[in-house]
Amino acid sequence: MQTNNRARVGVMIGIALKLFKSVKVIKVALVAMALSGWTIMLSFEFAVTLLGILMFHEYGHIRAMKHFGIPTKGIYIIPFVGGIAVGDAPKTHWQDLYISMMGPVFGLVMSVAFFIGFLLTDNHFVGLVASVSALINLVNLLPIYPLDGGRVIKALVYSGRSRFIYVGLVVISGLLIGYSFTAGFALIGFFGIMGLIDLLGDWNRFDQDPKFKLSAYGIVFGLIWYLLTAAALVGMIVWVAALELPGSELALAVLNA
Repeated sequence: MQTNNRARVGVMIGIALKLFKSVKVIKVALVAMALSGWTIMLSFEFAVTLLGILMFHEYGHIRAMKHFGIPTKGIYIIPFVGGIAVGDAPKTHWQDLYISMMGPVFGLVMSVAFFIGFLLTDNHFVGLVASVSALINLVNLLPIYPLDGGRVIKALVYSGRSRFIYVGLVVISGLLIGYSFTAGFALIGFFGIMGLIDLLGDWNRFDQDPKFKLSAYGIVFGLIWYLLTAAALVGMIVWVAALELPGSELALAVLNA
């Protein structure tokens, strides 16, 4: 009898291990953990909304990878942290920049869509989704590796392989940090400082990267694309808050923290 019980336990453990190794099961488990945690901390409606925002953002990265024919392994939600789109490493700095930017770009599109929906329906919750989506995607654009913004800045710096371009990006970063504090966006300024420190740490390594570099035009285009996307997300947060939609001031308060 004891032998049969041990055999059954062994079979059950074997099945459990096989299930645990299944990628799909792991994905579902992570999503369930994230939804449960966010529901306890916030509410079920907000938890579902947050999950949707993250999934759409990461889907932008996946679509960009597929655009370049890069094999992908799907989207993983990390409870209490965010999400990650898993795939093979980009082969060029343009691919790295494009893939990194498409997550926030998809997020910006989502924010604009919900904002238009709010204007049409005057639905409080729809307006809040626009503000929260803009905030989450703006945070992803902070110039800190491995966030999307950090990857973009590294692609620009490593592509330049020029002390002049490197110094130029450092100066621009410093000016934007100063403006962030002056405008009251202390959070962006604080993380900008961290990003600048990370940038300065690459002084002795940026000209040794083997990836195919961006042209001068590509560097300028990438920097403008990055700054305009970040500005549009900030503008969305400020616009929604200016309408005095209850709850929308929280996103602005985070930027001013």
